[in-house]
Amino acid sequence: MSSFEGYHPLLTPQFRFDWLTQFRLKQVAAVTDQDLAETAEWINTTMHQTMSRNALTWGIERRATHRLVGWGGFHTVDLPAHKGQAYLSGQTLPASEQQEIVDRLVNFAREELQLTVLTLKDSQNLDDAVVAAAGFEQDAHQNWRWSQH
Repeated sequence: MSSFEGYHPLLTPQFRFDWLTQFRLKQVAAVTDQDLAETAEWINTTMHQTMSRNALTWGIERRATHRLVGWGGFHTVDLPAHKGQAYLSGQTLPASEQQEIVDRLVNFAREELQLTVLTLKDSQNLDDAVVAAAGFEQDAHQNWRWSQH
């Protein structure tokens, strides 16, 4: 695959992961807390990185309400080295919903991208127990790292 184009939408029982371009600009701006021009530029840059296979970002929508709750994916993807840096930003969600999203990201990284090492960036709005349950371990510097054993 020359781009990550086919990697959307992804569904979980409660959420839909889709390209940021699939959401209304005002909706994305409200969640990112930016003005419309900044949001449009950010979406354009993010989608360019995704289509260049350097990063992979989805908007995350609650399926029942069609409300964007955040965005996440992989800040960096190094396919030849089988490494990536995962993240999740936006609203702080209940632990059960966080688990559904984090588990989907880990499974996608392992099964679709064949990544064997993941680090987790910006985990402040994630419950530590959720991250640990998904297989991440904290190192001496308090960074979360997942590796396929």
